[in-house]
Amino acid sequence: MTDFSTRVRRATMVEHREAETRGFISRLMGGSVPLPGFAALTAQYLAVYRELEGAAERMRAADGLAAEFADPALTRVPALEADLAHLYGADWESTVTVLASTKAYTERLRDLAATSPVHFIAHHYVRYLGDLSGGQMIGRKLSTVYGLGEAGTSFYRFEQIPDPRAYKIDYRAKLDALNLPEEQAAALVAEAQLAFRFNGDIFIELGGLFPESPEALAPAA
Repeated sequence: MTDFSTRVRRATMVEHREAETRGFISRLMGGSVPLPGFAALTAQYLAVYRELEGAAERMRAADGLAAEFADPALTRVPALEADLAHLYGADWESTVTVLASTKAYTERLRDLAATSPVHFIAHHYVRYLGDLSGGQMIGRKLSTVYGLGEAGTSFYRFEQIPDPRAYKIDYRAKLDALNLPEEQAAALVAEAQLAFRFNGDIFIELGGLFPESPEALAPAA
């Protein structure tokens, strides 16, 4: 039998590839998105992680199927808030805008990930394993491209996880140990596919708001 973690990874390969190769992300990594576009992406992530980490608190308190996944060491909200304070200034909370695509994503998290362990694990897997897999490299790249140093990109660094590779191996072992009935297993896979599409929708909307800019990007103040 195929390990469940392998099943999830294979089932989401198409959605994963489509999300990470969206024009906005490719242009962002190449430096042809203006700095406000990067700041706007960070703001969307904060809205998503506030919902996801609120759901994680509830899962830990319930001490059920998903509690073992809801590790506080993964918490991203404080880092995102610090990044936004650097990118927008002290009044950032009154400055940022949550996009329609992000609202659709957060509503899904609020409706299902906060109450259903299976749906929570699906969204948790998509976000955090992606962050641990490519996040550090992306953070270093964006820090250089936008002249930020470490300020403004702390979201991409997991200070409490010294060995991301070992953490991911352990995470996949937890997935394999779930032993879910097929109906729940299929629901988790389908929700993970949907989570990638939600992320892709955010990139599409941001791409429309921040078309390619040939101008050199100025470092953050």
